[in-house]
Amino acid sequence: MRQEKQYSMKMIDTLYNEYVPSFTDIFDEDTWYIFVTCFTISTIIIAYFLSRFVTLKPVD
Repeated sequence: MRQEKQYSMKMIDTLYNEYVPSFTDIFDEDTWYIFVTCFTISTIIIAYFLSRFVTLKPVD
């Protein structure tokens, strides 16, 4: 059991350190603000269109 836990932790560390980029590798300050702005605007647009075409009916 102990050996399995150590193997799992080593595997997680390897995946995290080698394959998953850190936040600062993806974004700097300017690109973060651009991403948040685009994400917020697209969320508002999607919610608007969904509110026009999707109607919820009460279950009786």
